[in-house]
Amino acid sequence: MDAAETAPIVRRTARVVGLCLLVIVLDGFDMLVIALTAPALAVDWGLSGQSLAPLFAAGVIGMIGGSVFIAPLGDRLGRVRVLMLCCALFGVFAGLTALADSYAGLLVLRLLTGFGLGGAVPNATALISEHASNRQRPLMVSIGLVGFALGGMLCALLAVPLVPRFGWRVMYVIGGVLPLLLIPVLHRFLPESPTLRSSTKAPAEKFSQRVRLLFAPGLAGDTQRLWLAFFVNMMVMFFLANWVPYVAQQVGFGPRQGSLAALALNVGGIVGPLILAVVCQHLDARRVIGAAFVAAAASMVGVGYATGSFGIYLAVAALAGFFVFGAQITLHGLAAAVYPGHLRATGIGWALGCGRIGSVLGPLLGGQMLNSGVAVSTYFTGFGAALLLAAAATFSLTRRALDGHET
Repeated sequence: MDAAETAPIVRRTARVVGLCLLVIVLDGFDMLVIALTAPALAVDWGLSGQSLAPLFAAGVIGMIGGSVFIAPLGDRLGRVRVLMLCCALFGVFAGLTALADSYAGLLVLRLLTGFGLGGAVPNATALISEHASNRQRPLMVSIGLVGFALGGMLCALLAVPLVPRFGWRVMYVIGGVLPLLLIPVLHRFLPESPTLRSSTKAPAEKFSQRVRLLFAPGLAGDTQRLWLAFFVNMMVMFFLANWVPYVAQQVGFGPRQGSLAALALNVGGIVGPLILAVVCQHLDARRVIGAAFVAAAASMVGVGYATGSFGIYLAVAALAGFFVFGAQITLHGLAAAVYPGHLRATGIGWALGCGRIGSVLGPLLGGQMLNSGVAVSTYFTGFGAALLLAAAATFSLTRRALDGHET
């Protein structure tokens, strides 16, 4: 195939990655906005750290529902339709959060926002992987998924000037309007999956049948290993994302420093996946990602012991973002390679759903930490030790995860 023939394919792939990146940026913004507005919300409504934990967890619980119920619809209705549906859901409910006037109402709106957020990433991941070549897949998927960290960084950048001036509600107005504006753009410019188009004549499996196929011979072992890796790392990832800004203030740094710590975490989370994905193109991806989990464990211990100097705290927060976010995002590429096209959104969605059960525990355990009297370093060290389980699961994935097959 010469350059003239490949040019349209390259442009189409770039368009898919770019538009999916925008969806995931807004997904990350609306997921992490609660962490960036929590200090102002706590002051406004007189909430304790323990009261904030359910607000963090509510969005993640909603994401579990979105991952296991909305995401699989992409295998039947099409990735693009489901992405537009998800943008509508999390856009509407994030916008309504700006009008919340009670703690219970805020909990419900975070839950419903999470339901829309949960279906977006699996379908965006599947769509990118199906438009990319086998060799490009890890990098293309990682480029798309750094949108989550970009969304968190955008949220942190906007929170620093806007929340002190306009209050915490302005962040939810932004998080509500932008996804709704993106829907017509997706409808007009985002092409459907070629793998899905080629399989439309095949009999559609029922929902329960597709889930059972994840445990078919040749898939069951990798499904279990992926679920363990997603569970552990997302528990740690959401612990970091939700509590790093708050912990920064609790150990003596100011509100601005808390936002800067979140910014450093997300900058690391942008750089890490891209570098790891490039390395995965040349080395065994299991070993690269498994090693990243080991480094993530060490960086977590560093965050726990770096509370005496803000400069060191920023540096180790960035390292934690590099390895924790980096391992998680490149792990999506492995998950996309494990599953054939007609199961891809289901497989990624259920792996994410399992991971998000862990990510509910992360914020909740963080809330308990603040009220237990246990040293911050002890909790961070414990989370770091848990990451070694994710490393073991990733190292033991079978060769199927690296084949990049299409069936």
